[in-house]
Amino acid sequence: MSEPIPAEFWDARFGEADLVYGDRASRLLIGFRDLFPASGRALVPGAGQGRDAVYLAECGLDVLALDLSSVGLQRAEALAASRGVTVNTKQADLAEWDWPEGEIDVIAAMFFHLPPSLRPVLHGKMVEALKPGGLIFLECFTREQAEFQKTHKSGGPPDPLMMPTPDELRADFSAATPYAFWTGVEHLTEGPYHTGPAALLRAVYRKPE
Repeated sequence: MSEPIPAEFWDARFGEADLVYGDRASRLLIGFRDLFPASGRALVPGAGQGRDAVYLAECGLDVLALDLSSVGLQRAEALAASRGVTVNTKQADLAEWDWPEGEIDVIAAMFFHLPPSLRPVLHGKMVEALKPGGLIFLECFTREQAEFQKTHKSGGPPDPLMMPTPDELRADFSAATPYAFWTGVEHLTEGPYHTGPAALLRAVYRKPE
């Protein structure tokens, strides 16, 4: 059975000298910045070293970055400070965390890969957490990434089942309205662990009013 990657793995990775996934935000967030509200609350599950959380704070949102790794969150706080913004952080196992309901304007779930048993549950929690009209931005590897892992080591979890298919994502977010949905191969340049050709899915969902 597929299991979540433990905190010890992420503590070691995020403790490396470099920002292991770079400091530039997701191209999805940058490309759809015009959808962000002028102010509001943002949630970043699996925030890692904070590149997306910091970008949302730079866009004027009140950001809570969540991650299993305290080391990653320390790096996120340092990155925010270097950019002159504030990001709130909380170490949490998101399978156990008490998710809010109807309180969040923007959720950015970037490369937040989950076991099949947890994925639809937590994706459902994301939709419930949004205010009516709120947005989910989601970026992940698809199962085809398993081949690029072998040939180019361009990223992704070790278990292919943690990389969803487009149909699985559509089912998970059936309670929300798709605004954008894209799959394809792109060359990543996001630090040492996300470099090279990769099979990606990018989606934006809106919670109905």
